[in-house]
Amino acid sequence: MAALFDSTPIGPFSTSAENVYLDGMAVSYSTGTARLLERTPERIAADRIDILGVGVLLEGEMHGVARLREFEARSGEILLFDIAQPITMTMSIARSIQLAIPRAVAEAELGPVADLHGLVIGREEAALFYAHLVKLSEALQAISSEDAPRLARTLLDLLVVAVHAAAHAERDAPPRIVGMAARARTEIRAHLESSSLNVASLCRRLNISRSTLHRLFEAEGGVQTYIRNSRLDAARIALLDSTNDERIGAIAERLGFSDAAHFSRLFRARFDQTPSECRGGRREA
Repeated sequence: MAALFDSTPIGPFSTSAENVYLDGMAVSYSTGTARLLERTPERIAADRIDILGVGVLLEGEMHGVARLREFEARSGEILLFDIAQPITMTMSIARSIQLAIPRAVAEAELGPVADLHGLVIGREEAALFYAHLVKLSEALQAISSEDAPRLARTLLDLLVVAVHAAAHAERDAPPRIVGMAARARTEIRAHLESSSLNVASLCRRLNISRSTLHRLFEAEGGVQTYIRNSRLDAARIALLDSTNDERIGAIAERLGFSDAAHFSRLFRARFDQTPSECRGGRREA
C-alpha cells in the first residue's frame, strides 16, 4: 500500500476501497467524496513509484491537467496516467476502479507510458474493458488464486484493445471536431457565471453551427444539459467550501439560476439533497 497523491477534501470526506492483487497488477474498487488530487514532483522524487495508472469511472466525473494535457473524464470512460509525471485533478463524488500496472508490463504492450499520460478513452472504446472489470468484482470470490495470472493477462489485453480503439476513433474523427470539443468545454468553464452563456454565444465564439455544437455534447444529453450540470457542480463546490458564507440565493443567481426554487429542484435531482442540506452537512462535519 502507498499514497500516490496529496489529497485535499472538498467538503466532508469519506472513502473506502476493496483491493485485489493479480500477478503484479493491483486493482482497487473504491468510493469517495469530492476531492482534489495532486501528484507533485516532490512526491514523485520521494517515492519513486513507477506504474501506469488506469482510472475507470463507474459514477461521477473528474477533470484536470496531466503535465500539459488538459483532460475531462466522465462515467464509463478511462483515464490513463504515468505516475512518474505530475498530475492534478478534481474528482466529484464518485465510484471508480483503479489499476496499477508496472511500467515494464505496460510498455511491453502499449509502448511508452509517458505518451499515455492524461489520455481519456471514451465510453464506446472502453466498453469491453469496463464491463469486464465490473463483472470481475462480482466473481472474485469464486476464482482461485492460481488463476490470478490469467485474470491479469485478460485485463491487460482488454486495456490494449481499448487504447487501440481510441486511437482508431481519433484518427477517423475530423481533427477540427476533436479539438473543438475541448475548446467548447473550456469556454463553458470560463463563462459559467456569465448570463450570456448560451448556445448562440458559444456558436459565435467558436465559429460553428448549432448542429455541430449539439454533436459535440451528444453524449452529455446536449450542450444545455452540460452547462446546467457544470453550474450545479460549481454551486455544490461553493456550498461545501467552509470559507464561503455567500447566501444560497446569491450563489444560484451568480451561476445563472434566476429562480431559487427551480435551482433547488435541479440541485436535489442531481445530488439527492437540497442546497441547504448540502451546506448543513458541511457545517455539521
